Amino acid sequence: MQLNCTEHASCFSCRRTRRETAFTLVELLVVIAIIGTLVALLLPAVQHAREAARRTSCANNTKQIGLAIAGYQLSKNIYPPSNTDTLLVWDDGGVLRNQSWASVILPYFEEGGLADKVDFTVSSMAATNQPAAAIPLAIYRCPSYTGAALTADSHYPPGKYAIGNYVSIGATDVDHLYSVGLKPEGVIYPVSKVRPVDVTDGLSKTMFISESREERMRVWIDGRTAAYTALPYGDGSPVFGTPVSALNYKPYYNDGDVDCEYGPSSMHVGGVYHLFGDGSVHFLSDKISSTVYVALCTRAGGEVVQDVD
Repeated sequence: MQLNCTEHASCFSCRRTRRETAFTLVELLVVIAIIGTLVALLLPAVQHAREAARRTSCANNTKQIGLAIAGYQLSKNIYPPSNTDTLLVWDDGGVLRNQSWASVILPYFEEGGLADKVDFTVSSMAATNQPAAAIPLAIYRCPSYTGAALTADSHYPPGKYAIGNYVSIGATDVDHLYSVGLKPEGVIYPVSKVRPVDVTDGLSKTMFISESREERMRVWIDGRTAAYTALPYGDGSPVFGTPVSALNYKPYYNDGDVDCEYGPSSMHVGGVYHLFGDGSVHFLSDKISSTVYVALCTRAGGEVVQDVD
């Protein structure tokens, strides 16, 4: 029979029991190493699950934008323009309205209250519109986007204009978007009046909206920065129609005054969500060829695209 000794610290039986139940330093280090290994294995899985959830939320944002665009089209018989005025003058002193597609579709989803705060009869840069412009909208913010909520670009009053992460693809290149002699080939571009019947390439083969991770030259209310292009503005030269797609390409646009690091782009790994004319949402790889991406931009280019994805 073994006696339980509670009084004698030198008791051999007690010392042996303590030695058998206590952890040694080596055992403790092994346990810590095992826990560390398990955490290292689980962390990427957790991060992957979180990003998958963010991507699903972003795709849903894009889908909701598509429904609002469809509601606008049914009401007005045309798709919304990217800008209610021309892009030929950047700093117009607040004369032009410059309301973006993102502002004119506000009444067509659950942002009617914010739409009531926007004065569409004056410039989006007007002081009366700045309280509304400063509101970061969840529907216009990709959950994976980790940038600033408000633009710090010198073209805007500090702390007054909230960034939006979605843009229209209005033309193949900057020349077609800005020049007088050439016309935009997309659907949503400045003062556009495109109808569904005009999209002869097919609504399912024509992209309307893309994500953008641009942190400075993309505020949701401003029509001047609401339309981007399928091709970047050169590689520092600048050169029109650089033969690479603008997806996650930088620098996207730089003319010495307006500097835009990113065009159509995202913080997702490997690609960018796009809204197509039929309301479908596709995750386009940033390795897509410029030829295919341009073909998906044009509304009536006559190109044959077999597989959107």
